[in-house]
Amino acid sequence: MHLLSGFLFLVAVFQGCKTDCGSSTSCWDDDLRLAKLEALVEHLQRQVSDLTAAKVETEAELKITQDMAKTAVAGCSNKWTLKRTEIVFPNLEKLALHQQTPTYIETMPTPLPNNTRAVIVQVFCNFWNSDGHAYLNVDIHQEGNEDGGVASVENTHYRVYANTFYYEVMVPWNGDLPDKLKFEVKRSYQTGGDRNWYRLRVVGYILA
Repeated sequence: MHLLSGFLFLVAVFQGCKTDCGSSTSCWDDDLRLAKLEALVEHLQRQVSDLTAAKVETEAELKITQDMAKTAVAGCSNKWTLKRTEIVFPNLEKLALHQQTPTYIETMPTPLPNNTRAVIVQVFCNFWNSDGHAYLNVDIHQEGNEDGGVASVENTHYRVYANTFYYEVMVPWNGDLPDKLKFEVKRSYQTGGDRNWYRLRVVGYILA
């Protein structure tokens, strides 16, 4: 705005100074000053033109960005909902594996909703002596949905005295595939008695 006001002022001065003064030395000096002023006015005209074009371009880019943001928000209108449950698999209630790597395929007792996107698996370790070991590494995924993602859990509890350990992992779920979970044991080591074991349960799922 300041640049435009200055430009208009110079134009007015320039127009007011253009007079016919013959061939006197003072008029030649005036002509020289007017030529310099005219060059400055042309320069300011170009600057105003460039600023106007830049403003138009910026406004167009801003509109495109706003439209993209609105589209993205509209695409995220679906809400994720966490549902808690408890699904027990007898084979996985008291795992006390020692240097064994079996695979367990467990079927959900009832089908999950079609819009299920993930199931939540509980990993619980019960450790009740002072000189034993409880290691368990397991890959967990929906059968047939390896491309959707595999949850890998790693547990190494060495000579721990009377402790329990608990955490949960999310396993990707595809409603078009069978309601089966696959547990692939990759490493196991258990010593110290039958009170040291692991438990794997489904304790929730996510809808979207």
